[in-house]
Amino acid sequence: MEIDEVAARVIRSYWALLLVMTVLPLLLVGYVMSGQEPPHVAKSRIQASSRATDAAAGDAGVSIVVSQVKAFATSHTLLLRVLRAQNVNRDPEKLAKQIGVTGLGTSTIVEMSVKDADPDVARKLTDAIGTAVVDEINESNQGAITRQIKELDKRIRELEKRLGPLSRQAGAVPNPSISAANERERVQAELTDLRSNRTDLRTQLTAAGTASVVQPAVLAPQSNPVVMMSAIAGLVGLIFGILVAVVTEMFRPTIPGQSRVARRLGVPLLGWADRTDAELVDLGRRIRLASKRAGVTRVTLVGTGKEPLPPELVSKVAAAVYGDETKVVTTARPSAAKPAPGKPGGDGSTNAAANGKVTDTGKDKGAGKSDGTSSSSGTSVVRAGSGTALKPKPSGSEAVSPSELTQPLQIPVRATCHVHAFEDIDPGADDEVGVVAVAGPVTLLTGLESVRDLITASGWPLLGVAATARKTKG
Repeated sequence: MEIDEVAARVIRSYWALLLVMTVLPLLLVGYVMSGQEPPHVAKSRIQASSRATDAAAGDAGVSIVVSQVKAFATSHTLLLRVLRAQNVNRDPEKLAKQIGVTGLGTSTIVEMSVKDADPDVARKLTDAIGTAVVDEINESNQGAITRQIKELDKRIRELEKRLGPLSRQAGAVPNPSISAANERERVQAELTDLRSNRTDLRTQLTAAGTASVVQPAVLAPQSNPVVMMSAIAGLVGLIFGILVAVVTEMFRPTIPGQSRVARRLGVPLLGWADRTDAELVDLGRRIRLASKRAGVTRVTLVGTGKEPLPPELVSKVAAAVYGDETKVVTTARPSAAKPAPGKPGGDGSTNAAANGKVTDTGKDKGAGKSDGTSSSSGTSVVRAGSGTALKPKPSGSEAVSPSELTQPLQIPVRATCHVHAFEDIDPGADDEVGVVAVAGPVTLLTGLESVRDLITASGWPLLGVAATARKTKG
């Protein structure tokens, strides 16, 4: 199946659904948000880490930094502590949804924003949350190292206090203490190790980096999100409508367009039945050509829907197929003089009869005269559907035998093509009938299969497809 056919099936069959699913959410969201004041946004910038390795990590490093800052900023415990410290009455869960964190390039500086209906509250909360986040990041990165350094400092101070008395005992005169000298050596060795460890920890603390607030909170320019939210709502509604249409097509497949129906059936598209008179005449001409090629004189119109075709449509197509088959011509009465050589009869009725049945409808103006003479002209109706004609009555004193008045003329004429609705066809008739399928803008696949089943069951030739611009309803 081609992409254009899929798009045509969705758009032609479900355009009303797609229109409603697009316009309704757009108008609804626009109406709801039109009466609301847009929230104020306060933004601040935080340097989450001063380490050069984090800045050089690229997008992955930035994503990690942004996730870390947002995790701290939306923490329930942190927000409760900030709200209590600022004496602001807000729900922590709702406040967490109003906090946004975005990265700035590939640096470790991120931008944090807080939305609130009160601009002062928004700015105050942004500053307080930023400071709390910085403290949490520093505690996370440096807390363990700082605690280890404090423990080392405490142990070093204890050993330094013990080192003085041990030195005095070891250097006492005249009786120095050997055990005190040994203990002094052990304490000095331990102090040396502890000082070395403290130096290493301070180096790690420096490398860990320090978070800080690089820009206090400022109010961003106020914007109206009604247009953007309405457009998003319309787009979401359109996508949902397309999904509904696709699911419906899975269970109720259709064929868009009359030309695709003709291609599926393997027959030509004969023309349009309900657009212009010129196209209707062209349709009748093509049906006559198709019926002549198939060798049939009867044509039935079969709809591709569940309901029968409207009688008005069948009558229009039938009139177009019959064409202009009735003509009124004027014939001159033969004079008393003999006809010219090579022109037997000498009147126009014989020439007109060459195309159809000629019926004399002239009225003798001299009907009340005793000599029985008549007028010099008359009117004849030529019908192409007949195969015989009557010779015209002579006038004047020309003697005509009674057999000549009633002798029929053999006239070569075309066969009449009769058009009927399928409901009017007699299944028991022996005549072979040509079938013309009538298709609208959208045709159910089941309707197409019903036409194929009819052709298979009857053995009738399928002449083509007649298109209608509107859905046919009986």
